Amino acid sequence: MTIRQTQGEAGRDAILGSIRSGRGLARAIPSYPLPLSNEDPVERFAAKATACVARIHFIASRGDAPEAILAILSTANARLNLHLPAQSPLNELPWQRAPGLTIAREPPSGEDAAFSAADYGVAETGTLVFLSGARSLSSWHYRPGREIVLLERRLILPRLEDVFARVASMPATLNLVTGPSRTADIEQTIELGAHGPRALDILLAE
Repeated sequence: MTIRQTQGEAGRDAILGSIRSGRGLARAIPSYPLPLSNEDPVERFAAKATACVARIHFIASRGDAPEAILAILSTANARLNLHLPAQSPLNELPWQRAPGLTIAREPPSGEDAAFSAADYGVAETGTLVFLSGARSLSSWHYRPGREIVLLERRLILPRLEDVFARVASMPATLNLVTGPSRTADIEQTIELGAHGPRALDILLAE
């Protein structure tokens, strides 16, 4: 058995050596300078997200989120019930400013609305970036029928490459959300809510 293993290893090394010699010397990967953009990242993000059927709501601060959410649900004639994980820091917002709005802790269903905060936004594509962690439940981005997301304008970066440059270590899960869930698999007709929320509302806060 030992002789066979030694012969196998020698054969493998010979094959790999032959491949390396055939490839020649390794070439350095050329650097690719990303083109500069003079557009305002917030305006570009809002335009791109709107083009992807997301609804943009500008608010002055994080503290205005409860009232904005109450207005969104009321306008949509939806239940004034919002799902929010118990460990989320969003529980610290002034929810008393949204009388009549009930906070639920259990996981949402396809008929419910859920609230979350994005870690970053990508101006180039209008994409929301969610990093997994102890205070974030990645699965909740796929459960509700309507997802409402808080995004601070300072966290909107020009490109996805800029997001990666800021992330010190890659999390276990990284979710990229661009607009509500949709598909055209059925008779080439766009259907919303195929694999996640049918509606996406983004609160852009100073």
